Amino acid sequence: MSTLSCDAKQALYKVVKDGASTAQVFAEITIDDRGLSCQAKNSAEEAFYRVSIVDDAVWISLETKDRWLSGSIEGDLVNTGDKLDELIEEEVIDLGHHDAKVSFDHFRSPELMYVFRSRLTTAIDDPKAAQHALIWLLGYEIVLRELGDMDDTQED
Repeated sequence: MSTLSCDAKQALYKVVKDGASTAQVFAEITIDDRGLSCQAKNSAEEAFYRVSIVDDAVWISLETKDRWLSGSIEGDLVNTGDKLDELIEEEVIDLGHHDAKVSFDHFRSPELMYVFRSRLTTAIDDPKAAQHALIWLLGYEIVLRELGDMDDTQED
């Protein structure tokens, strides 16, 4: 059960939404009952980056219903030998969150979405929580845009 007020969650989502809008790397950006949703720009298939607060933890994720898109991301990682957590960590540090500890899950949700997600190590009541959530959201976008067919405008 979350102890964070609805107003505090909405305030965090608003700060991150404003930063995501300024970055101009997403298509539609909305706040819904699950948190902040940022549609991937130029993706070969529909996908959404999310910032969600669950049980007083901030989660960053990429979600898609498309198995092929999820598989194309996995395939690029296998072919290059890159580790997704290391790629995300490098990007998050480059963006300014120097003490980030990155781990990620990849699974198919009960809603039949393919999900890549990370739990932020920043405490939800930390004054930098919204800033760190924005950094992670942008880090996810930068890293995952380069994998698979997330950016359908790139030429092979």
